[in-house]
Amino acid sequence: PFCLAIACLTVEAACDLLQPTIMAKIIDVGVKEKQMDYIISMGAKMLMVTGVGALAAVSRNIISSNVSQKFGADLRSDLFKKIQKLSIENIDKFGTASLVTRLTNDVTQVQNFVNGLMRIFVKAPLLCIGSIIMAIRLNLSMSIVFLIVVPIISLLIYMNMNISYPFFTKTQKAIDKINSTMREYLSGVRVVKAFNRFKYEVERFEKSNEELKDVSISALRVN
Repeated sequence: PFCLAIACLTVEAACDLLQPTIMAKIIDVGVKEKQMDYIISMGAKMLMVTGVGALAAVSRNIISSNVSQKFGADLRSDLFKKIQKLSIENIDKFGTASLVTRLTNDVTQVQNFVNGLMRIFVKAPLLCIGSIIMAIRLNLSMSIVFLIVVPIISLLIYMNMNISYPFFTKTQKAIDKINSTMREYLSGVRVVKAFNRFKYEVERFEKSNEELKDVSISALRVN
């Protein structure tokens, strides 16, 4: 299925690259020389290319969604089985809140990454390489601009990932803290009610919640 998704993605990228070329021919030849038959012919080809690209995109979305969801389900199941085999010492070492986060939020993040891998991380390089090839074919001097700009953009993306990584690590720790706070409250809810500690628990949760909000905003700003 993964290879089939990549194949659909390649077809989609090729169709995206062909459309500007066909449009350029329509303007340079059909409109300039007032050849209506040529315009209709190339317009029909453009519609066909658009249709094929749309079909490939829909197929890719369906396949990538199924693959990522199955991957997430299998990973979640394997993690649960692994947690069952952990010793009491290891469970105390990781912490219940951290294990819950790994089983839920972390798996969802990996699942989304797998989905994005087939939708963005593969398509972007294909479009980039295809654009350079098309630019070389159309205008060699213009392609030099691409060859200069692409490495610079790649370097900036790499630097951005290195800068943003610590922020997302802090976000994961903040999620662990919220899970831990909520678990402690639910475990001792009778004690909280008996001693009327609702205000304290609300303030404690709000503090963790505010910390997660601030860290998440910082991470998204950098990203």
